Amino acid sequence: MKKIVIVGAAFIVAIVAFGIVNKSSKASTSNVIKIGGVFDTSGDASSYGKAEQDGANFAIKQINANGGVKVNGKSYKFKIINKDAKTDNTETASVTSSLINKEKVSAIVGPVITSGVQAAVPVATQGKTPMISPTAGADNITLQKNGNVQPYVFRAQYKNSFMGTKMAQFATETLKAKNIVIFQDNSSDYGTGITSAFKKAFKGNVVDVESYQEGTKDFQAVLTKIKDKKFDAIAINGYYTEGGAILKQMRDMGIDVPVIGPDGIGDPKTAEIAGNKNTSNVYYAAHFSVDAPATKVSAPFAKAYKKAYGKYPSQFTALAYDSVRMIKAAIENENSTSKSAITKGLANLKNFDGVTGKMSIDKDHNPVKSMVMVGMTDGKESSAVVVK
Repeated sequence: MKKIVIVGAAFIVAIVAFGIVNKSSKASTSNVIKIGGVFDTSGDASSYGKAEQDGANFAIKQINANGGVKVNGKSYKFKIINKDAKTDNTETASVTSSLINKEKVSAIVGPVITSGVQAAVPVATQGKTPMISPTAGADNITLQKNGNVQPYVFRAQYKNSFMGTKMAQFATETLKAKNIVIFQDNSSDYGTGITSAFKKAFKGNVVDVESYQEGTKDFQAVLTKIKDKKFDAIAINGYYTEGGAILKQMRDMGIDVPVIGPDGIGDPKTAEIAGNKNTSNVYYAAHFSVDAPATKVSAPFAKAYKKAYGKYPSQFTALAYDSVRMIKAAIENENSTSKSAITKGLANLKNFDGVTGKMSIDKDHNPVKSMVMVGMTDGKESSAVVVK
């Protein structure tokens, strides 16, 4: 009988203890705002995805260390749950669904590329969950087919047509180019969309437009074809894989004119493929550069990131960092952690001091801000010009 009483008492103590622990657990989780990260840390876009995941993680760490998110006098901590979308649209939709329906996140940073965003849009819309892509650039991702805005889709980078327009402005005003040859990746809207906007804005003469498919490695024939034409610059509207190959082969052939490109060639792998000696007089559109004029937020960010990671942040890192901070600003501006409030806060974001520039979100959920053209010499950043 004594043993039964002791066991019974112990059982009661255990129940009480469990209740206290469980209550404490609930109290702690009520102070947490879950953010989902959909990043391609494997697959063809892994170079971008890894950089963006680092940027988002760093933002979370800094925000939490500096007191968290303030709502009605209460402090909340961010918790990020990262998923690898594997540069696969089916996987992207799947992990987005898991984050919304299983993990119950309040907002999502990602996906990385345009096709991934397009795959995730129906899931985010059904789950009424705001989603901000750091780097998807296609003009139409924030719009429905009828032209109305996608209510839950936002982005931190400017759209591709804006990038193409500003590249043309740089070619005209800074490079003083009068005749240009364009190489475009026509595998997706990325290359063709940038080319279309560039052609409309360029003040000079577009001598030729050469299209290629993703995965093309040999550009000797087309370079031989254009070599004797009159041009004073080349635009490569595509990604670093093919961009690096074009750059190497054209330099080896003796074509030494300036080369400009979009953010897709703004990756260290461009120089790895082309060779450092071939990666000079090259300029690419960027969202952030440590060589650009520092702002009150960009300089401290770059310094802190270098201290933490031993290297300066890339533009992709910076955009993901801003994406998290934009969610924080939306929550604090609306004084609410609800998904609907975050959505409203992002849509109404004005004069936000991002490390990628001061920005406001327009009616189509795109950021309005300046662009940076980064110059490279011997494979290293050597200049940065802000194009307003």
